[in-house]
Amino acid sequence: MSTVAARDDLQDAAELVRYGCRPRLRPLSDARYHDLLQRYRMDKGFRDRVEAIGQGLGVQVIAAHTQEGLVLHALDGGLFTYRIKHDLKRSAERRLILGLVHIAIAARVYPTEHDLEDETVKRISVGEVDAFLRHLVEQLREASKDADGLPVPEAAVDAVWRMYAMRPPAKPTAARRGVTQTSTQSVIAEALEWLVHQGMALPAPEFGPGHYRLLHRFRLQVSEAAAMPAFVTLRDIRRAQDAGMAAPTDTEEM
Repeated sequence: MSTVAARDDLQDAAELVRYGCRPRLRPLSDARYHDLLQRYRMDKGFRDRVEAIGQGLGVQVIAAHTQEGLVLHALDGGLFTYRIKHDLKRSAERRLILGLVHIAIAARVYPTEHDLEDETVKRISVGEVDAFLRHLVEQLREASKDADGLPVPEAAVDAVWRMYAMRPPAKPTAARRGVTQTSTQSVIAEALEWLVHQGMALPAPEFGPGHYRLLHRFRLQVSEAAAMPAFVTLRDIRRAQDAGMAAPTDTEEM
């Protein structure tokens, strides 16, 4: 390969990574993106260069999906790493609850390893997540008592669910055009809208207000974090809830 060809090849690889950093862009709507993605899938040398550039920028390529494009996962400490705790625009309490909500969404729709491997699109609603977290609160409240029924000294996680339990599920605004920022459902809606902005979800208003589809990109990101202790705990509670209620999550074919 000539020097000019090698330079052009690296530029193409970097361009594909740039496309991957725009998660809402779809390759089917951009011919250049589609061609580069196909090249990544077919040409091992080009694929290696794309992944090396990604690693240098602090992102890992976890999929090249024909519909959703190049799926990147931010590596710890990398340029694109996002931490809710670093978002100083929100109060510390709201950031903690947002973190709990994000984990709950994942645990609600992917309670087993099989679910994480299943490519069917999952549907979820604000109300469904809130009901799951209310169930979680009751489980943790029971677990926080010792054999004599006395509260056990709080662990770090206790503070989060106690904050959640103190908030109303849905408190209408004065104009009755939504719910107040202090309600749990407003936090859940914020988390789901953030997933939409990141290209991991789509609104599904045809199923009613507050309904969303969780996309392939979200499932892959959850797979990368599946060993996180908090996720494992919530997923165990979700499986136990299913065993008692026999209420599977709605799914639809891709």
